[in-house]
Amino acid sequence: MQEELENIHDTWIDKLFEEYKQCVKEKVIESFIRSFSSNKHDLRSALPVFAIMQTFPNHKFVLRENQDLKRESPCGICSTAYGYPKELEEEDVEILNMSVNTGGLIGHRLTSYFYYLHYFNKKKEKENIKINGEDIRIFSEIIDIILKAEEGDTLKKEVQKNIGKIKGFKTTIEDRKVLLETLGYCSILETEKYKGLLEEYTNLAVAPRKTHSSDWNYPVDFWLGKDGINKEAFKFWFGDYKELEKYWK
Repeated sequence: MQEELENIHDTWIDKLFEEYKQCVKEKVIESFIRSFSSNKHDLRSALPVFAIMQTFPNHKFVLRENQDLKRESPCGICSTAYGYPKELEEEDVEILNMSVNTGGLIGHRLTSYFYYLHYFNKKKEKENIKINGEDIRIFSEIIDIILKAEEGDTLKKEVQKNIGKIKGFKTTIEDRKVLLETLGYCSILETEKYKGLLEEYTNLAVAPRKTHSSDWNYPVDFWLGKDGINKEAFKFWFGDYKELEKYWK
């Protein structure tokens, strides 16, 4: 049983890193920004996984300490559990396509990470991505709303609600949630204690949550208005865009 799980896990790790190697940061960022005025949510779906992959370890299966192999047998590094598919079935792809089209990451599984990057790599050759002024305006308004948040404001209430009022930006509550979570994975939205993935790896499948019932992912679940944005992380991701320079100065 463990040998089978090791083989499946290691195969998906290899597939994931092959897709990651094909991704170009500049293209991922162009796609992300271009999504705002076009309302093509899938264009921004690669960035959350690409951000996570900055520190995601290329590893072999390691059985988590004190686990009963017959019951669960998760990987101690990424929490891949027994029962993982050997390959994606049509039903899996359908579900993953729905997730991609929210514009953000739904679930923390190797298969999800793989598919998001695979989807981007297949589509990037066909997409003629040209960023326009509206894309920059909308993204700037999103960051402005975040920076204007009161010290005790959360992303879940005040910030998410105000982003929904931006002219020309058509989103649902779930779209806005996964967008803000993406900025968390990028380390742009983090706290002093709870960091994003740019410089240190966190196993997001078992990462801490603010409350047991919270449906927001790490690290944005802990973010408050007083935390603002990480300017260095913002520059790392968006430093090629002079129009956004004020956010890292």
